Amino acid sequence: MVKPVDLTVPASADAFDVAAAFQGLCDRSNEMSEEKFMATVEALEPWLVPDIIDFLVAKIAGFGKEREPAISLLTKLDAAFVRRKLPDILQPVINMCTDTSKKVRELSLKCLEHLVQTNGNSDLDRVIPGLVQALKDPNHTVQAIDDLASCVFVQDVEAPALAVIMPIIRRGLRHKQTEIQRKSCVILDNVCRLVDDPKELSIAIPEILPLVKYCAENISKPEAREVANRALKTILDHYDEKLVLRKWSVEEVTAMIKKHGEPTEHIVKCTKNLCDAYHFEKKDWERVYGQKHAELCAKVLNDCEILASPNTIIFEDTEEGQDLYKGEFSLAYGTLTLLRKTRLHLKRNRFYGLLGPNNCGKTTLMRAIDHEQIEGFPKKTELKTLFVEHEIEEREVGEDETGYPIFNTDLSGTDWVVDYCNNVVKVLPAITTEAAAAAMGEMGFGKDRAADADMPVTTYSGGWKVKMQLVAATLINADLLMLDEPTGHLDVKNIAWLKGWLKSFLRGGAPSSPPPTTRSSCRRCART
Repeated sequence: MVKPVDLTVPASADAFDVAAAFQGLCDRSNEMSEEKFMATVEALEPWLVPDIIDFLVAKIAGFGKEREPAISLLTKLDAAFVRRKLPDILQPVINMCTDTSKKVRELSLKCLEHLVQTNGNSDLDRVIPGLVQALKDPNHTVQAIDDLASCVFVQDVEAPALAVIMPIIRRGLRHKQTEIQRKSCVILDNVCRLVDDPKELSIAIPEILPLVKYCAENISKPEAREVANRALKTILDHYDEKLVLRKWSVEEVTAMIKKHGEPTEHIVKCTKNLCDAYHFEKKDWERVYGQKHAELCAKVLNDCEILASPNTIIFEDTEEGQDLYKGEFSLAYGTLTLLRKTRLHLKRNRFYGLLGPNNCGKTTLMRAIDHEQIEGFPKKTELKTLFVEHEIEEREVGEDETGYPIFNTDLSGTDWVVDYCNNVVKVLPAITTEAAAAAMGEMGFGKDRAADADMPVTTYSGGWKVKMQLVAATLINADLLMLDEPTGHLDVKNIAWLKGWLKSFLRGGAPSSPPPTTRSSCRRCART
């Protein structure tokens, strides 16, 4: 007979009997339900949740009636803790997707979808459906490899994302088609370059490395073999078998704490989970230890941080002025790494130039900023940003009376400006059509000119499209204005006009007729 579980026990007492409560779900004569189970879990100290995840994963890998509630509960636990445990959780759930029980298969597929969505890398969001299909069914591997090759990666790749990607890469490396092996090596090469902490690679590389070595030695096509060798070199450069994601034992944690004081069971459990997650936020540690053990907390936290040896990024700020952005990021496009842990520091009222050869990623970087894909970069609602290019990127803005989609490029110049200001940047107060039309007129648009504000955007030349976007920049008083080869469609007179416009915009104005262009403004535009 299962012992009734006391749901009134305070979370701090650590008296929640997970095994008894779970068994209650499997015993129809017991009053325990998933709702009661989750209510109790949610009342616990959050850093006890990893232990509950471990318990459920063990049940998933077992037999009998325990699997269904275990799989179901796993989808309801805090996504942040599930994400940290993803390398340990994913494969047991994948295995259950082909179980003989229809109910188990259905629950496992739902759980798999949930797990993949918690991976924490937003660059994978677009391809998640394909990744889920490939993880569940190897027949979808080729499509998933193509999907991964099309991804634009701007975030560091961490262990949870690797746990999702690597099973598919592993299948790709074993595929009979040379082209799939080649693509897998290219993606692997790219992904490994984006892994900041070499310890993260330990969850996958031991299984992947022999497959890459085989491809590097045995693929018949020289070009594909060269790609495999490049991937192998990248792995060997980034991976160190001595660096692993350490899993602490209860005994190790207890011994470490005892150097400074007497630990409670609650403190030992939570400290182990905090260390396993490499989580050293002081406020979370202080909550776990409580005011009574504040001094013990400080000493143990210090010891753990030293053992983890986190790298600290130090920026040298030698220039006066207000910061627009100061951070570090990586940028990749499909199978090509463009920037790796690059530091970017932007000040207000400054000109900066992006210098580099064709196809090195200048436009991709600006478009990634415009699409809000750079992790930690302010959103447009916080930092009013506009990316000026000769060909306007299409965006659906509505439907006509027949249900056919209307795109922003179908709008008139004035309506495009209003839509961008109000619906993309969401500037307040909203820009009126009258204000936009007046600004377009000041910029030089008119019925007696080559471009009229009421004409469709598709009728404008590249130069007039640039001017239209500059109108939007003026109306929103853009904080960050990015121009992609702005002089490419302009004649000498209009190039001089643009230089003058930019100088005036920097000072807070944007006249339609240019002031004299100076050598100093040209030099400032070339700053890097």
